[in-house]
Amino acid sequence: MAELKKISDALKLIDAKKESLRKAFEDLDAHSSSLSSFTLTWPAIDARFSSIQSSLTRQFETLQSRTGSVPVNDTPPANNAVSLPPQNDASPSHPQLRLICSAMDAEPLLRYIMDHPNDREALRSELLEAFQVAPDPAKMVLDALTRFFPSNANGDGSNELHTLRRSCVFMLERLMLFSPEIGEDVRQRAKSLADEWKGKMKIGDNTLKPLGFLHLLGAYGLASDYDSTELIELMIDVVRFREVYGLCRGLNLVDKVPDLIEKLITSGKQNLAVKFVLEFKLTHKFPLIPLLKDILESARNAAKKLCKDGKSSLQAKNEAASKEMSALKQVTKYIKEYNLENEYPVGPLEKRLQNIESQMAARAAAKKRLAGAGFAPAPIMSRQQKQQRRNHQVQGRRTTAPAPAPAPAPAGPSSVLSSADGPPPPLPSAGLGGIIPGLPMGFPGNIAPSYLHLMEPQLPVPLPLPFPHAGFGLQPHYPPPYFPH
Repeated sequence: MAELKKISDALKLIDAKKESLRKAFEDLDAHSSSLSSFTLTWPAIDARFSSIQSSLTRQFETLQSRTGSVPVNDTPPANNAVSLPPQNDASPSHPQLRLICSAMDAEPLLRYIMDHPNDREALRSELLEAFQVAPDPAKMVLDALTRFFPSNANGDGSNELHTLRRSCVFMLERLMLFSPEIGEDVRQRAKSLADEWKGKMKIGDNTLKPLGFLHLLGAYGLASDYDSTELIELMIDVVRFREVYGLCRGLNLVDKVPDLIEKLITSGKQNLAVKFVLEFKLTHKFPLIPLLKDILESARNAAKKLCKDGKSSLQAKNEAASKEMSALKQVTKYIKEYNLENEYPVGPLEKRLQNIESQMAARAAAKKRLAGAGFAPAPIMSRQQKQQRRNHQVQGRRTTAPAPAPAPAPAGPSSVLSSADGPPPPLPSAGLGGIIPGLPMGFPGNIAPSYLHLMEPQLPVPLPLPFPHAGFGLQPHYPPPYFPH
């Protein structure tokens, strides 16, 4: 009992000792420029320290459970009051995890995690607790990874497989943090599986495949068996995942992070580079101001390209504005959060942000007014739809021939209109004929006479005449009148 109390008291001093170590490291880091080979970083030390602390705490809890002892409280309960359990011993929301892990059921464990994709926050802590009751958590997780690469390649893009791989990565991430003791036979099995997965991947996959592979190496301590340069290339493919920072520490690649940042900057991913610089405290090697300016410049260029590709349509303008606004908000946040306003004032950035928001609001109001007036915007067609429409129009012009003009009637008295013939069909008119009495019908300059009265004098008109107004230079489809001379 005394030994357990001594261990418990020692464990309580870990946090204070870690804080003292952090202050000592900061003092040393302040003189790092004077050292030729100073590559240590506090995140790497902190990750190692936390891993050891977690391992010691688990072993102490296991020792307590075997001896039937309870932790010694600093203040004993008064008046025979019932002592309350610590706050972190609240009833778990997923008690099935402990049952599954105690039975070493790999497949049910995977299925349970797949069935609860929206409850990952609770599962993060409870899975670590469930690992404590598993006889061999490393073997159990390894047994659950058999379907990560299915034998049927046709289902590689299915939602079911995506969920399965995401769940496998989640288990590996938790196992890497749990840091269990791994037997040599389990490690060899993990090494064979890693070699198999590596042969099924390629650089640039941008999927969960490289993320799962890297977590497999980190969870089973296999990173030293592979080339670090190749691992950094794979890291670039998974930088968009939030687990990437823990991977860098778990794979002992912290000293390679500057190379990773350089590759991100070269490939135009300055926003991700900034996150790595801040996460690993490398502002002394990569100043933030140039990176933030590059983010804005890249966003402006992308916005111009969106407008150009969309032919400055309303949708293209709004998408371009949203992209630039996002970059402005991100950069402004970094400047304020890290007190960089003396080097990079946020006033012009905030003014630009307000201008873009005003332009978007004006476009939205104009669109609403047009919709209220009955003017619906033209539907947005894809390039393929536009090409199909052009092909249809061309085909219609080829297949539709103009109607032949009727043959002119022979000249003579029979062609002169008479009352017995009845009124002729109405002629197209663009003037005021038929509306104001006394005005002739027909287009100005049309050779066809009006038919206001049968006794209206008909004067011979020489043919052909130009059609400057109504005929547009084309011969009419109706027969021209002929008059006796």
